[in-house]
Amino acid sequence: MEKKVSFSLHKEERIKKSRDFKYVFESGKSLGGVTLALYFILKSNGKPRAGFIASKRFSKKAVDRNRAKRLMREVFRLNKHRLYPCDIVFIAKKGIKGASYFDVEKDFLKLACKAGILREKEC
Repeated sequence: MEKKVSFSLHKEERIKKSRDFKYVFESGKSLGGVTLALYFILKSNGKPRAGFIASKRFSKKAVDRNRAKRLMREVFRLNKHRLYPCDIVFIAKKGIKGASYFDVEKDFLKLACKAGILREKEC
């Protein structure tokens, strides 16, 4: 019997508290790509969780910041079943402004593979 994959983003799969963000920043590792940067820390059990940051330094326009967070959330939501249990913080970089969903997803999968948090063997 196959395990059913949920593609929704539940409340418990989000990092919301500042202490959780701080823990990932201080204890985790980081990698950077063209469209986003990742801070991550592996956990022994549970589900992958993610937090998303698009600061005013990234763009002064709220429209750009919201679009960047939407893209990052969508990439995480559709690929979370491929990840080991971990906490990830996505940070938008300038390259995400004109990028499509597929550009961001490709960048994320490349970084996740390099980080060792992707379950799939062929990267």
